[in-house]
Amino acid sequence: MQLKRIGLAVGAFVAVAALVAGCSQAPESNDGTTEITYWTWFPPQSTLDAAIAAFEAENPDITVTLKTFEGADYQKQLPLALSGGQAVDVAGVQISAMTNSVKDYLDPAEDWAADFLPTINSTMVDQTKDIASDGVLYSVPMGSIGSPVMYYNADILDSLDLEVPETATEWKVAVDAISEAMPEVTPVVFLGDVYWQEEMLFAIAEQTSPGLSDDIIGGDGSWDQAGIVDGLKAYKSLFDDGIVGTDVLSLTGTRPNELFGQGLAAFYIDGSWNNSLLSASYREENDIAVADVGATTVPLVDGGQPAIRALAEGGLAIPTESEHKEEAARFIEFMVSSAGADVWAKDLILVPSLTGYELSDSVLESDAAVAGFAAATAAISAPTSNRDSQQDFLNTVEGNAILDVLRGTTTAEEAAATMQSEWTSGRYPHGSDQ
Repeated sequence: MQLKRIGLAVGAFVAVAALVAGCSQAPESNDGTTEITYWTWFPPQSTLDAAIAAFEAENPDITVTLKTFEGADYQKQLPLALSGGQAVDVAGVQISAMTNSVKDYLDPAEDWAADFLPTINSTMVDQTKDIASDGVLYSVPMGSIGSPVMYYNADILDSLDLEVPETATEWKVAVDAISEAMPEVTPVVFLGDVYWQEEMLFAIAEQTSPGLSDDIIGGDGSWDQAGIVDGLKAYKSLFDDGIVGTDVLSLTGTRPNELFGQGLAAFYIDGSWNNSLLSASYREENDIAVADVGATTVPLVDGGQPAIRALAEGGLAIPTESEHKEEAARFIEFMVSSAGADVWAKDLILVPSLTGYELSDSVLESDAAVAGFAAATAAISAPTSNRDSQQDFLNTVEGNAILDVLRGTTTAEEAAATMQSEWTSGRYPHGSDQ
């Protein structure tokens, strides 16, 4: 099966901790406390240490022994450990990549999380549940990631007295002003890679056709329906109207991020995993030469509402073989509560799943950053579709078809027809075919 939900599994943006080798039984405590063992790949070690210290301070009868892994290795190590009866009391689960490989060794979350599950964003819970092949919830998501998010250099906009654009018309005004005043700056940058074109297409098409990605990739909808054709035309209009330059399509790898970080791009479109750009301390630590950064969704092209695809990530689960399930549940409840999120959410990698959670005022310093995080959080908490892809189809057919439209070598109708023909060829399992 090639359908892939694009999560926080092994992406380069994740600052994971170093691999800790070895799989030993958790030692028994003899000081009256209960010791639980926690395996995970996320968040970084320093953040996990701080979260565990905060939990243990509130729960002096429980100590937590932590084992952290590099993301790709964790996908191999956890199933092996659970199948071998290894003592793991709390397991971090890469929801998109690991749920179905470990679910047979996990207790259903509704057996141990009933008391606090109602406080978790229902969309993220449903996404987590739907990924399991049997539709059972096996982990509680810490948060979610989504894309695309448009980051902007707030100093450039302020210096030119420009508002954050909400429509393509306003975006064009800003781009023209930037081009005239700062010819060394590329107004808008994003990846020209094949895979990124799907993110852009659905972000624009779902402004007027929400749920389009779910209908096609997750369901039985067609690629040649009006929503896709209109979305392709709207996406191309950004190039035709001079909002985005065609040279952007040659940007690959980290180049868009570099241009924005060097102050050579005004708007940078990517995923919420770059929310750390909103933090002044993060920019200082990483030599990013932008004094103030804000964020928003992709401006509306032909009306409608802002659109984003998102996916729950950072699941926390209790293995069936755990001998300390009550204590494990208390730890998981802490991690997804405001007390736990206050420790790990400041990394800005995930949008916390706790309904109504507000980031501490001490994390983001500027009005643009605070407003930007709020905008990204609101969009990701109510996505227009799940962040799904059929990877073979995307890399072989879809991405190139979209690029052909943008380059003017084919029409939107022809590209949509090509995608639908290939989609139904039997070479790309999807929807009810899986």
